[in-house]
Amino acid sequence: MLFLAVFCGFLAENIREHKIEKSREKQFMRSFIEDLKADTASIVNLNKLRNARHKMYDSLSEVIIDKKYAMNGAAVYYWGRSISRRSFFFSADGTMQQLKNSGGLRLISNKPITDKIIAYDVLYRSILRQQELEEMQMNDYRAIAAKVFDAAIFKKITNLKDIIVIERPDGNPQLKDDSPALLNELTNQLNYWATGSTFLRQMLEQLEEKAAVLIELIKKEYQL
Repeated sequence: MLFLAVFCGFLAENIREHKIEKSREKQFMRSFIEDLKADTASIVNLNKLRNARHKMYDSLSEVIIDKKYAMNGAAVYYWGRSISRRSFFFSADGTMQQLKNSGGLRLISNKPITDKIIAYDVLYRSILRQQELEEMQMNDYRAIAAKVFDAAIFKKITNLKDIIVIERPDGNPQLKDDSPALLNELTNQLNYWATGSTFLRQMLEQLEEKAAVLIELIKKEYQL
């Protein structure tokens, strides 16, 4: 009888712990879905900005290569300054960090979901590294732009009062230094940036797709 009582107590404790872990698992997944939704919204907005910058790159490169920058001074200054604005993606990864740091991944009973969560995190880490590379490329562009563009005009068209806004300058301002070699260097550096930025945009789109798949899998598995 004593053995039976101990055994039943052991079973009851296991059942209680199992229920607690299942509850924690479901709560983790509920929070993770909210993080994924936040990531998706951020990616959509950032890629809209990135696409706009790519169009500016196409226009700026074209007027420089076709030697039409002197007659399009206002647009050239607007594009040249706007392209250099930063647009970083940082995941809302609070739940992910909890899952990794507290051993929460072991609570997830569905292995395909665990695998996809890990793959999501791996891709996000790759995006962070690509963003670091992009920032290095953009810093190289800024260094050349500082020689090509007039700082007084850049200052005038950059509104810092509230949210930073780049405004198109009045008139037809001219470049500070339009030597062919320097403009060629500027355009080449923009090309390097645009290539890396396109790759980064594709990576973000892949992350968005992974988020959508994970959301549906988790909702189905946990009936959320």
